[in-house]
Amino acid sequence: MKELEEIAFLSHKILDLNKQLIESEKIKSQFLSLVASKLNNPMTALLGLIPHLDPQRSCSQEVFDLVHQEVLHLHFQIQNLVMAAEIEGGMLQIDYASVTIQSIIEDVLRDLQYLIDAQGITITLSNTLSSPFITDPKKLYLILKNIIANGCSYGTKGGVIDISITKSKYILTLEISNQGDGPRVEFKPQVFQRFAQTAEGDHGLGIGLSIAKELCGSLNGVLDYKVAKKTVTFVVSLDLLSKIPNSDAYGSDEFLFESFDSAIEL
Repeated sequence: MKELEEIAFLSHKILDLNKQLIESEKIKSQFLSLVASKLNNPMTALLGLIPHLDPQRSCSQEVFDLVHQEVLHLHFQIQNLVMAAEIEGGMLQIDYASVTIQSIIEDVLRDLQYLIDAQGITITLSNTLSSPFITDPKKLYLILKNIIANGCSYGTKGGVIDISITKSKYILTLEISNQGDGPRVEFKPQVFQRFAQTAEGDHGLGIGLSIAKELCGSLNGVLDYKVAKKTVTFVVSLDLLSKIPNSDAYGSDEFLFESFDSAIEL
């Protein structure tokens, strides 16, 4: 009797795993279609604009600005795809360095200026940390870039994004607040679910916030958000390190396309 119950249990697990595999294949197909669309659109725009940059012809500043915008947009998409692949493959190397938060913020805002201008967003910055600190600048850059881009895309058009940087003895806290309604999700973790287009905005592949959360985890930090009075605030909390630790490869605790936490080993 016990053997029959065990067989029934294992059969149920196999059926459940098979269902997840089928769903995973559907998600992969949707993802490939999404990538093709999101990368093809700026590439098509670039191919149409490049002939107007012929040095033998007059080139307006407007055409040049459009080309620059599409290149930045395309580069952002590729940055996220490469990072997602590194996380998924367990090959995310943490490269610590001494940096200033001001320089990282400036890099992010410069690279997102096309989106900030398009949405008519005003950026305010309050920073109480002037001294250098130790982190992985590439990872922190992409964390902030995805959060601020999300605020631009889903915040109130013509609104304000407030960036606040504070520190305690051991913790660095970055709060990015945008005006607008909160994400329409049933549970908070769904905001960081991969391919959740409603949480990412028109410029995203649906992986930006999930990547930001993964990268925070790789830096032993936490990413959360709160909603109050038509304001959405994402909060990044990171350890303030006094020395450069040993760097190890970091892998996600879930698959990029599907989680198989319920799978068992037969």
